[in-house]
Amino acid sequence: MASFDLVIRNGTVIAQDGIRPADVFVSDGKIAKVAASGEEFASPSMVIDATGLSVIPGLIDSHVHFRDPGMTHKEDFESGSKGAAAGGTTTVFDMPTTQPVVTNEKLFREKIALVSSRSIVDFGLIAAAGVENTSELERMARAGAIAFKTYTVAPPAERRKEYEGSFVKTPGELLEVMEKTAEIGIPHCIHAEEDSIIDFLTRKLKGEGRMDISAHFESRPSISEEIAVRNAILLAEASGCRVHLLHLSTRGAVEAVREAKRRGVNVTSETCPHYLYFTTKEAMAMGPNAKYNPPARSREDVAALWVGLKDGTIDIVVSDHAPHSRDEKQAGLNDVWKAPPGTPGVETRLPAMIQLAHTWGATLQDVIRLCSTSVAKAFNIYQRKGDLKAGMDADICVIDPNEEWKLDATELQTKAKGTVLYGSMNMRGRVRYTFVRGNLVYERGVGFCPPGTGRFLPGPLHHEGG
Repeated sequence: MASFDLVIRNGTVIAQDGIRPADVFVSDGKIAKVAASGEEFASPSMVIDATGLSVIPGLIDSHVHFRDPGMTHKEDFESGSKGAAAGGTTTVFDMPTTQPVVTNEKLFREKIALVSSRSIVDFGLIAAAGVENTSELERMARAGAIAFKTYTVAPPAERRKEYEGSFVKTPGELLEVMEKTAEIGIPHCIHAEEDSIIDFLTRKLKGEGRMDISAHFESRPSISEEIAVRNAILLAEASGCRVHLLHLSTRGAVEAVREAKRRGVNVTSETCPHYLYFTTKEAMAMGPNAKYNPPARSREDVAALWVGLKDGTIDIVVSDHAPHSRDEKQAGLNDVWKAPPGTPGVETRLPAMIQLAHTWGATLQDVIRLCSTSVAKAFNIYQRKGDLKAGMDADICVIDPNEEWKLDATELQTKAKGTVLYGSMNMRGRVRYTFVRGNLVYERGVGFCPPGTGRFLPGPLHHEGG
């Protein structure tokens, strides 16, 4: 009789090949098999009774800002990864805009060493790509970068240090960077907003004395995203770059990606729950906590995003978890320009998406595809993660998909509890257990495993010798 380390019994297994009552067997950190419920087995180290619960692949969040190192008053890898685990996410990709910005191999390796002791979930690292550091891009890929990241809009002068080396301001500069990332071959993530339009409108609005929250929305209109998305797609075609477009928020951007995919462009795209929940009108009522980039849009844009999710134009849903302290956000109450953009969301992504799925006629299987399987495929890790198949990492989440509950932001793991957009909102679906490579990292009502359980997940060009 076979022996296993972990058996999850009597659950409803939801994988991309179907939904069925089954037991999941884990050995040496891998899924050994998924078999019909009731099969006998030797006593394992742990047995979880999942009767009445759903067993799903651990989610993958390919867009988080855990602020570590350098801005750990906002978040760090321990608090951020605990939020991930409590929200059913077993793998995160952290963005390079820490302090210092991750622009070279030395800084990349230092970040791996630093956060490895703090994470309770597996993690990949995304490296910054700008015109200043093209000579470092291949070195960072060989050090294990899972992808590159470039902003097409400059930060305000007072925040330039946080983004130095990660942004371009013209299509020519973007093409220069894309030609290099095309040679390397790993995905190139683009924050697509058109710099000159935003610069002009921001200067205009400030000149008029505008400091209200609506000035932020007006400074970054829909056209600034659509132009930047179309530019990125055209430049990706010209260079052969494998491009991934971040946090789409507009109908025009969705249409541009749909057209590109029809032409055979090698492009993927994402959106976030806050673009699916909140329109401009709703966001304005929440003040500077609802300042994020790109900003909230119209009801028509929200509907277009859902069409894009259903027809495959938008591949994945991420959190873009970007926390700031309450004091930092409150600084924008009387002058919106003083509030930094971003909102926490890694822990709320799964229940928010389950709730939204009921509203928009999607299924839990759709949620898993958008938040796990398609992420793994887009970033070339599907051989290891993103589904429940024999031989894959035993990244598993056990949830009650039907539990309805009211979110209490004070119970979340993020350091930015006072800025959460979903505070006191009704949610559906709750995590009971989260496993990373067969390790129990979170149990509701009990707590978390020690920091350091998570492992670095290198990209496909990783070479230890550099």
